Amino acid sequence: MSMNRVVFASIAALFVSACGGAPSDESSTARELGTQEQGIIYTCDGSMSWTRYWYSDIGKTVEVGREICNCDGSSESSGVRGRYYDYNGSASSC
Repeated sequence: MSMNRVVFASIAALFVSACGGAPSDESSTARELGTQEQGIIYTCDGSMSWTRYWYSDIGKTVEVGREICNCDGSSESSGVRGRYYDYNGSASSC
């Protein structure tokens, strides 16, 4: 009976240690996959004004669209939404 407990405990320990896997560096994984973390997408609710630029490439060199949010909550847009975006610095409070 004691031998069964030792075998069972060994197998359980093996499963527990194997489930976690090796720790990974998320930033290096993102670079390997050609992705990057994007910031928060602001909504145009009148609490701040901003201009968002949409790009087709990760290097943000080809602008494909633009959105402008005004302090009264109205917005204007042109072009299309790309996969990547950036703001004109930071949003300013209204």
